[in-house]
Amino acid sequence: MIATDCVIIGANPAYLRATGASADDIVGKHIFEAFPPNPADPASTNITAVRDSIQACIATGKAHTSPLLRYAVPREGSNGVAFDHKYWSVVHTPVMDAEGNVAFVAQNPIDVTELYRADQAAGQGALADAAHLSFSEAKVSRPQLHEAMARIVDAERERFQALFDQAPSFIAVLKGPDHVFERANQAYAQLVGHRDLIGKPVRKAMPELEGQGFFELLDRVYRTGEPYVGRGVHVRLERDPESGLEDRFFDFVYQPTRDHEGHVSGIFAEGTDVTDTVNALEALRESEQRLLQLANNIPVLAWMANPDGDVYWYNDRWYEFTGTTEAEMRGWGWQPVIHPDDLEPTVTAWTAALACGTPYEVTVRIRANDGQYRAFYVLASPLRDSAGDIVRWFGTNTDITEAQQAHEQLRAADRRKDEFLAMLAHELRNPLAPIRAAADVLSMGSTDLGTVRKASAVISRQVRHMTSLVDDLLDVSRVTRGLVVLEKTEVNIKRVVADAVEQVRPLVEARRHHLNVHLAPQNAHVRGDHKRLVQVLANLLGNAAKFTPEGGHVAVLMEVEDEQVSLTVVDDGIGMPDDVTEHAFELFAQAERTADRTQGGLGIGLALVKSLVELHGGSVRACSEGLGRGSRFTVCLPRLERLSSAERNGGADHERADGRPLRILIVDDNEDAAGMLALLVEAWGHTAITEYSSRQALARATVERPDVCLLDIGLPDMDGNELARALRRNAATAKATLVAVTGYGQETDRKNTSEAGFDHHLVKPVDPVALGAVLRSVESS
Repeated sequence: MIATDCVIIGANPAYLRATGASADDIVGKHIFEAFPPNPADPASTNITAVRDSIQACIATGKAHTSPLLRYAVPREGSNGVAFDHKYWSVVHTPVMDAEGNVAFVAQNPIDVTELYRADQAAGQGALADAAHLSFSEAKVSRPQLHEAMARIVDAERERFQALFDQAPSFIAVLKGPDHVFERANQAYAQLVGHRDLIGKPVRKAMPELEGQGFFELLDRVYRTGEPYVGRGVHVRLERDPESGLEDRFFDFVYQPTRDHEGHVSGIFAEGTDVTDTVNALEALRESEQRLLQLANNIPVLAWMANPDGDVYWYNDRWYEFTGTTEAEMRGWGWQPVIHPDDLEPTVTAWTAALACGTPYEVTVRIRANDGQYRAFYVLASPLRDSAGDIVRWFGTNTDITEAQQAHEQLRAADRRKDEFLAMLAHELRNPLAPIRAAADVLSMGSTDLGTVRKASAVISRQVRHMTSLVDDLLDVSRVTRGLVVLEKTEVNIKRVVADAVEQVRPLVEARRHHLNVHLAPQNAHVRGDHKRLVQVLANLLGNAAKFTPEGGHVAVLMEVEDEQVSLTVVDDGIGMPDDVTEHAFELFAQAERTADRTQGGLGIGLALVKSLVELHGGSVRACSEGLGRGSRFTVCLPRLERLSSAERNGGADHERADGRPLRILIVDDNEDAAGMLALLVEAWGHTAITEYSSRQALARATVERPDVCLLDIGLPDMDGNELARALRRNAATAKATLVAVTGYGQETDRKNTSEAGFDHHLVKPVDPVALGAVLRSVESS
C-alpha cells in the first residue's frame, strides 16, 4: 500500500516474498528508494513506467496497469548474491476516503515470468512489445494481447477470491439501495447457516433482522456515505431453522463503496463474532460485581488498584473511617491520611510490591475522621489472569490498634512479673539473714537470758514478716483463681476502721507518723467479710505509712451517704506520677524504687485490695497530684440496711470466761517444730504431750485423753486427716478439739480437714494469737 506521495505504508507477506524484501527494509520509504534502479540494467524503464502508472491512478481515480516490467530479484548464490530476472504485470488501484478522494494506492504486482518465457519460446514477443508499443505499432494482434491480459486478470481474481473466502472474519459485498448480496465469503455463509444469499436483498435473505435496527443502519450508510462501526452489538440470528433465533454478539463495520464517479454504489460489510468474548466479559463483570459487594460488606477497610498501583475503588468502610471522598482518594490520593512518619516506608513498600508482583504487607497508622490515628495491618495480593499477568490488586486494612495495645500491656505485665520475681527473691532473702544469725547465736548455747530473748525476738519478727509475704501471695493466688469465699455478715465499718488502725499502729508509731481518724457521726454497716475488709484498709494504711517519710501525716476518713459508705486513706508522702496512678491496682505494679528498697513490698497489695473490694460489690480509686504531693485512696462499698436482731446475733463474738489448764497433744514428724510448739503452750500454762508419728500418737491419746490435739497433716505413717478420723472414732478422744497445723492453706485443704473431723485449721508457721484464741475458746467451753 502506497501513500499519494509514493511512501510505502505497508506490504503483505506475499509481496515481501515476491520482491525479496523485508518490511523493515521498505515500509516508511519512498517506493523508488526502496526499489532503486538496477545498475546492472541501465536501460530499464521500470521506474518511469511505475511512476506514470501511479500518477495516472491518482489523477483519474481509476485502476491503471503496467503490462510488463522486468526486475532483477536478489537471491543468495554460491558466489554471493545473484539476481534472477522476473517479469511482472503491476496493477495500481485507488483507495478512496469518505469524501471520494484518492487516499492510498494499492500496488498489486503479478508474476508473469512463466507466461513471458512461454511467449518468447513461441517466438511471439507479444508481451515484451506490448510494454513499449501502442496497439497500432504492436507486432502482436489485439486478441493475443487481450488473452494475455485476461490470463493475468483471471489469476489475480482467483487469488483475491481465495483470500476473500479464507478470511477468518465474515465479509459480504452488498450492491444498490436494496443491499443485494453480490458476494459473501465462507465465514459469512457459515454464520447464517449456509442459506442462499447471492442475488437477494438483505431484507429477504435475512428476515429475522427486521426490528433489530440493522436494515435502518444499512439504509443510513448508503444514504449518507458515512461508515458505521459497531462493537459488541447484540444480534438475534437464525443459524439453524430448527433451533430458532440465537443470541450472538458482533464487532462489525458497514463501509460504503463508490463507483468511478464517487457515488455510493454499495456497502462492504465485515465483522467478527465476539459472542464468547462478550459472554466472558459479562461473566467477569458479574464476578467483579459480586466481589465488590462482598468486599463492601467485610468488616475491614478494603480497596482495589490497577496493575500500576492506582487505587480505583474503596469500600464504604474506608470512606466512613477516613471521612474522605472518592475524588480525594482516586489514584495515589490515599497518602494524606497516612501518618507522616509512616508515609515514606509505606510508599516504598507499595512501589516495591508493584515492581516485583509480590504481596504487599505493612503496618501503618491511618488518620480517622476525628483526626486520631489508628494502627492497621495492610495486606494486598496481586490478582492474575490465565497468562499470569496482574490485572488488579486487592487489599485489606485491618485495625490492630487494640491488639497492639494488648500486646504492649502483655509486655508490660511480663516485665512487671520479672521485676516481681526479682523483688520476691530479695524480700524472701532479707529475713533469712537475721534468722540465720539468731539461730547461730542460740546454737552457741549462751545462757544469757537477754541474748536469748533478743535472738528469739529477731526470729519471731522475721518469721512474721515472711509469713505476711507468703500470705499475700496465697491471697492473690486464691483471688485470681476465684477461690476466695467471703464469710459475709453484717459489718460495722467503724469496727473495721478500729481494727485496721490497731493492726498498723506499730508501723505508724515506728515511723513517728501523725495518724488522724475522722469518722462519720452515724453508724454504717455493709454486708461483707470483716476480716477481709480489715485487710483492705490495713493494706492501704500500711502503704501510706511505708511511703510517707518519718514524721509525716496519715489520715482515715469515713463518710456515709444514702447508698454507700466510703473509706479514704490520705497521706502527705512521696505521691505518684500519672503513669503509676493509672496502673496502681495492676498486679506487680510498683513505682520505681531505689536500690536499697527501703520501702519493701511485692507490688501485689493494691491488686489484692482491688479484688477484695470488687468481691464486696464496691470500687476503689487512687489519685495523686504528683511526686512529693501525697496520695489518696478511696474505697466505696454498698451500704446495708440494718439486719434483724437474730441475724446480728448469729455473727456476734462469744464472751470468754477464765479458763483452766489444758492437756494438749502435739503430733509432728518435725521434732524442732513440735518442740517449739510444746514450749509455747507450756509457757501459757498448759500441759504439752509430744509425739512424732501417728500410730504412737493414737496410742498415747487413748491413755492421756487430751483436751486439744494439734496435728500436722503431712505425717509419714498415717496422714493427719486419717489420724483425725481415728481419734474421732476413739471414745477417749471423740470429743477432743482437733486443730490442723499444716503448711497447706488452700480452700481445698481446709475443706479436706473439715471433712476429716478437724475443728480448726491453722497454717504454719502458727500465729500465736490465732492459736491462743482457739485454746481460750476450749478453756471457756
